[in-house]
Amino acid sequence: MESRDELDAVLAEWRTLLGDHPTAEKVPHRGLWWVTAADDRRYVLKRLGPWRNLPLADEARVLRHLSTSGVLVAEFLITERAALLAHPAEHPYVLMPLLPNDPFTATELVDLEERIGAAVAHLHRALASYPWPANSYRERLIETVQGELRLPTELHRSFARCREALVAVLAEVPLQLVHGDLTPGNVLVRRPGQVSGFIDFDHLPLAPRVWDLGKYLSRRFRRTGREAAFTPAEGLRHVVGFLRGYQKISPLSAAELAAVPLTMIAGNVIEASYFQQILSGELDRRRLPDHEEVLRDSLEAARWQLAELAAIRSAVIGDDPEPAVEF
Repeated sequence: MESRDELDAVLAEWRTLLGDHPTAEKVPHRGLWWVTAADDRRYVLKRLGPWRNLPLADEARVLRHLSTSGVLVAEFLITERAALLAHPAEHPYVLMPLLPNDPFTATELVDLEERIGAAVAHLHRALASYPWPANSYRERLIETVQGELRLPTELHRSFARCREALVAVLAEVPLQLVHGDLTPGNVLVRRPGQVSGFIDFDHLPLAPRVWDLGKYLSRRFRRTGREAAFTPAEGLRHVVGFLRGYQKISPLSAAELAAVPLTMIAGNVIEASYFQQILSGELDRRRLPDHEEVLRDSLEAARWQLAELAAIRSAVIGDDPEPAVEF
């Protein structure tokens, strides 16, 4: 863990912005600090991990392109040495402005989904128009779903029945630059009800844009962070609102619409398999305190989605049906 002297030395790399005595508060379990400058402006200090999906300069160029395209993002701030990062030989850090983000209840978020969907559509249109190579990677979605997933036996069998359909629709949809980790936590909202920005662009792969949609919407079927009375059936309301907003800005093709329900299921299934590998020790990744809860939640959501695939498909095309079963 960084000592106060070490952290002060890092923050001094942005002395012009932060002043002589900024304060820093560590975010639990993450390589992030909330930083308050001498003039009370707020920033985020981020320690970069040992691996990156694309060079930092490429990420910075993408962020600049998004910003000039009207998409709200937190761009990297230049150090006193006219660099993107501090301490490059040790643990490199970047500094970004803190974008506003207000707490909303799950019920309130349902009513915001149309605006969120429209904002994501604008993000995708801007990413699709990025004019340079991003030096990124191709998301191997088909290979992943066809590979060996670590799942309970009954869920593995249920998912196997729709795996062929998922592979078929993914093969028909085009690739573009996408966010790559479009979870609700990476879409910031502020009161009274505006999308205030997107964060965490460490991935930026080439993938179908429906992969971003599936990943985002897959989380809306989970109980974590919800009111006690929440049931996964309420996730359908998120789907309807989000896609209504997205389609107004950037309509999905027939093949993409067919892929959305299956990528939503895949979002939960793939993440459940990933966390199972971490918890079993098969995959050497940092284990967080909520991993077991996230695993249980992902499995429960995937089971419900597979049982109610017809209801989800109807929600995607706009019928907004009632589900046949509940937990």
